[in-house]
Amino acid sequence: MTEFRGTTINGKAAANWPAIQRKCAKWDRFIVEVRQLDEQREITRKQMAWLHCENGPFAMLSDHVGCSRLTAELLLKKKCGESLFVKEIDGERCIISKANLSVKQTNQWFESIFDWMESIGCPVPPPDPQWRINRKEVS
Repeated sequence: MTEFRGTTINGKAAANWPAIQRKCAKWDRFIVEVRQLDEQREITRKQMAWLHCENGPFAMLSDHVGCSRLTAELLLKKKCGESLFVKEIDGERCIISKANLSVKQTNQWFESIFDWMESIGCPVPPPDPQWRINRKEVS
């Protein structure tokens, strides 16, 4: 997803609108989302980015088990976050997106990921060595 960020000056948008229009022109259809910056959601986005990096849990589990990264993500959702991700919809068990997790829920999921991956012999390093201490400040 492409994001356009900007600020307001005296109540008026201060953004590079021509650049935004050029980005949008690449697509037949598009949505430009304008929302108030929420620091808590931004932390979650940074947390989510770590999941996908080369030394993140998706890549490490994928290499350890010999599966795709998508399969690794689904496995971590089921094994480490069943209460967060597995929902029953119209009688079917579905795995839902991680996009709407709060910072607290994300931290809980990460804690489970660290513990479970260590238990299968594939310990994953946290994105920040002080992660366990810092998460208490954010939660």
